[in-house]
Amino acid sequence: MVKFDINEALARIQQLPTLPAVLTQIMDAVADPDASALVLAQYIAADQALSASLLKLVNSAHYGFYRKITSVTTAIVMLGFSEVRNVALSATAFRSFARGQTEYDRTQLWRHSLATAMAADRCARAIRLRDAGVYFSAGLLHDIGKVLLDTLYPDLFLEAVRSAREQGWFLRDAERVLFGLHHGEAGWALAEHWNLPASVAEAIRFHHEPGNARFDPILTNLTTVADYIAYAAGYGESANARPIELPQPAVAALGASEDHIARVCQEMQTSAERIDELLGVLGG
Repeated sequence: MVKFDINEALARIQQLPTLPAVLTQIMDAVADPDASALVLAQYIAADQALSASLLKLVNSAHYGFYRKITSVTTAIVMLGFSEVRNVALSATAFRSFARGQTEYDRTQLWRHSLATAMAADRCARAIRLRDAGVYFSAGLLHDIGKVLLDTLYPDLFLEAVRSAREQGWFLRDAERVLFGLHHGEAGWALAEHWNLPASVAEAIRFHHEPGNARFDPILTNLTTVADYIAYAAGYGESANARPIELPQPAVAALGASEDHIARVCQEMQTSAERIDELLGVLGG
């Protein structure tokens, strides 16, 4: 078995590339009420791959615009700032980790991550929380630690996946045994390296233990609930060998009801085509 050293892993995380400056510029522009589509387009145009993804998305069957959109500025106006932010974050996250020779099903993981992000966004709106964008971000990145561990230690991570299936464990339990930490904690270390907002980093770290959140418990609890909704709606991630149960304490902490959760879950069950289309655009 490959020997795992936490200190060495943390050092290797620090050697990974940081998020591109253009993503920070895009996020700041979206958050600025005075920013224009033209300003946002200038930032996006600096990243050819992102520009191509955005144009491919706006011309996809999901939107069904009557004419082909060829201008990034027009695409931003058509999609809206929030959608552009979500596309930019998703594309950047996907591109940050090359698939390599891994045997782990990353496509399935990204599908689950997108579903969780969409569920978080919809759940936040359903219970009338502000700043839905941060909920999408936390949902999208909540399992980024799995990608990180698979990238840095593919053999050991695959062993964790196999152990979880053989023992009937949650993957995080097998990770604890083999790595000494689980993917939430690994993802938190990466979030710190990427200089993500403290609230998002905390949600990544504690999405399986939302009661430990202190900085922004609402965001962490909502990420936990969105993760459950994604599984319940059929967008699961096969590394877990145990069924996911409704996190009642997290639902209660949000002041939500089981009816809220059921409605969002029902909405998500009709989103498979949308999720797969977005995966295709972003290359997940």
